[in-house]
Amino acid sequence: MKISEILAIQEKLKEKNATANKPKPKAKAKPNLKKALKVVRTKETPNPNALQFVINGVILDDGNASFASKKEAEGDKMAAALFERPGILSVFVMDNFVTVTKDDKTSWVPLKDRVWKTIDDTVTVYQAEGKVQLSDVDVVNFSNLDNEKKLQGIEMVLNRSIRTNLAQDGGGVELKGIEGDEVSIHYQGACGSCPTSTSGTLQYIQTQLRQQLHPKLTVKSV
Repeated sequence: MKISEILAIQEKLKEKNATANKPKPKAKAKPNLKKALKVVRTKETPNPNALQFVINGVILDDGNASFASKKEAEGDKMAAALFERPGILSVFVMDNFVTVTKDDKTSWVPLKDRVWKTIDDTVTVYQAEGKVQLSDVDVVNFSNLDNEKKLQGIEMVLNRSIRTNLAQDGGGVELKGIEGDEVSIHYQGACGSCPTSTSGTLQYIQTQLRQQLHPKLTVKSV
C-alpha cells in the first residue's frame, strides 16, 4: 500500500473519531425564526392555576422542556424571563405551547397579559437533541425483566396511552423509576398542582400500566 493511501486512511479515521466524540448539542434556539413566532391564544387547563399559551408554530418537535424554579431556568431566555414575574411556579414547553403555572395567591389578572407579552418577546424554536426510539419490549414476562427493560416498557405505555392526553391539557409526566412493583412518576406543567393529578389521573395511569404490563403494578407521584 502506498504511503499516500495510508495517510488518507489515517485522516479519515481522525475525522470519524472527532465526529464520534463530539458532544450532543443542547436544546437551542433558531434565532432566524424567532420574529415570526407569537402567542395566538390561551387555553384553560383542568388546573385553575395553569394556563396554556398556544404558539403559532411548533417550538419543540420532540419531548419537552420543564422548569420548576428560577435556577432550573438558567440558560433558557424565555423560562428565565417568565420566572421574573411574581407568582410563577413552573414553565412547561412542548410541541406548540407553553404552560405557565402560578401560585394560589396570584391572580391571572393582570398576570396573564404580562406572561403573554413575555412569551411573545422571548419565545424561540428549540432544536431537539434527537428522538429516542424505544424498541418493542416483550412484556409477556414483565416481572422477569431487568429494571432497564421494565422502564422501557413503562415509557412505551406512557407514550402511546398517557402523554398525548396530558399534553392536550398542558401537562406531562416524567418516569422517575421503578422499585419492585412500584412505579414513580413526576407530573409536569399543568399536571403539577392539578387537583385531579393525585386521584383520577394517577388512577388512570396505574390502570393502563396494569392492563398493558402487569396487574400488580402501583404508581406513586413524587
